[in-house]
Amino acid sequence: MAIDSASGAGQNRSMSLLARTSIVSAATLSSRVLGFVRDAATAAVLGTGASADALVAALALPLLARRLLSEGAFNLAFIPALAQAEGEGEGAPRRLARATLALLFGTLLAFALLAALFMPLVIRLMAPGFEPGGPRADVAVLCGRVAVLYLPFAGLAAIYGGVANGAYRVLLPALAPVAANLTVLAVIAVLLLRGLMESDTAALAIAAATVAAGISQLCLMMAAARGCPAAPGPLPGASAGGWSWRKALGVVRAAAPALLFAGLSQFRLIIIAAAVSASPGAVAALNYAQRLMDLPLGLVGASAGAVLVPALLRKSALSGAASDAPEASGRAMLAALAFALPAATGLAVLAEPIVVTLFQRGSFDGEDARLTGALLAVLAVSLPAQGLERILSATASTCGRVKTAERVALGSLAVCLLAAFGLGLVAGPRAAVAAAALSAFVSVLVLGGLLVRAGALAFSRAVLLSALGLVAASLLMGGCVAVLAALWPVPEGQMAAAVRLAGLVGSGGVVYGAAAFLLKALLPRLVPQP
Repeated sequence: MAIDSASGAGQNRSMSLLARTSIVSAATLSSRVLGFVRDAATAAVLGTGASADALVAALALPLLARRLLSEGAFNLAFIPALAQAEGEGEGAPRRLARATLALLFGTLLAFALLAALFMPLVIRLMAPGFEPGGPRADVAVLCGRVAVLYLPFAGLAAIYGGVANGAYRVLLPALAPVAANLTVLAVIAVLLLRGLMESDTAALAIAAATVAAGISQLCLMMAAARGCPAAPGPLPGASAGGWSWRKALGVVRAAAPALLFAGLSQFRLIIIAAAVSASPGAVAALNYAQRLMDLPLGLVGASAGAVLVPALLRKSALSGAASDAPEASGRAMLAALAFALPAATGLAVLAEPIVVTLFQRGSFDGEDARLTGALLAVLAVSLPAQGLERILSATASTCGRVKTAERVALGSLAVCLLAAFGLGLVAGPRAAVAAAALSAFVSVLVLGGLLVRAGALAFSRAVLLSALGLVAASLLMGGCVAVLAALWPVPEGQMAAAVRLAGLVGSGGVVYGAAAFLLKALLPRLVPQP
């Protein structure tokens, strides 16, 4: 009977976990869809003109803060610290949450105020190609001084969201990004109704909407955390000693590696945007291209956090199972490639049709679509490497090699910096964008090699053959789609263009699936055993 009860409790916990995962997945999908709508609406209002370049430069820091704080990376350190504090007596989790909130909010507020004060210098660093005193630089400074106020609200939202997630409250925190996107979309709708297209006023309004979006996220997070034992707030009889400052500092330090790994793609985007900022429209076009990369890259990152990390920790904890962990990481890399390779190939081959279908309307014209499509085609090459990078970072984190992964990540950013400015100076924006792929592949090779040498990563013959088959299937798919696209004339009208794009994507999916299946069966027979 006791066994049955335990089994039932375990099933209830599993169902609860499944329900929470489903809620988060549905809300994340909704947020991504609304994010595409927001980006398409922004493109319709601003195109890739001077105001769009200025706004993208101004939003670089808020977007980085959102990537680091609002997408769960901070929770990887904060929630375990709250769980540990629960065993330290009543009120300990609240003291920790309150101190962490004060530390993070104070730091981000001070940074925001300093950035606003020295915004001309910040824009000069973020977009050195903007002529000082020119229209792009002036609008970027104005928008940046408004948008940077998003940072402290993002910090507050991260703490309240972590408290809510730690108490297994997921619905409102999962809906927070949806609320943020709806806030920005409401402002863009007003701009469209008033005909404020490609104007500095529109750019400033969207910058202000970003701050309003941060406030809406914070309100939902506070509502979600209300009543939680760890919710920041006054403690009865609490004295000045009721603040866990040392532990709060420990949380921030522990979160640093996860924040670095989560922000790698955004850091690269900032570096490349600075390198191409002298070319009119390139900063905005790069931003639109990166938005199209975020969905497949985010899915690979989510699989690393939700599937690989728990699996590796479980294998390491079980007696005699630790030897399976290296091969588990190898299989996870194969799973990432199975998704990232066809996605990257499709984005590269169909870059311009995708951009035309999603963005070409309003102020975003055919020339803007060609520029964005060209940058997307180059940027897509980096997708498999950036996906593998996330798997390797998760592997390094679970096997105690965080410092190694940190050094490799910082080194890859240095490679990106040198390559982006060097290639951009010699061959223009397209070559500069290639720095993302170069730095990501360097990171994968170096970190992967170090993990293999340390025994934390291993590849079986079956995994290597499957990877070879995925590469071949992706190349075959890309070739077939390119030929079909050349034979299928581009029609007039948005709906006809969307149908053509859907047909090309569907054809590519069929070719890839069939080729991957056949190669999986044939390669083991064609390649002899070593």
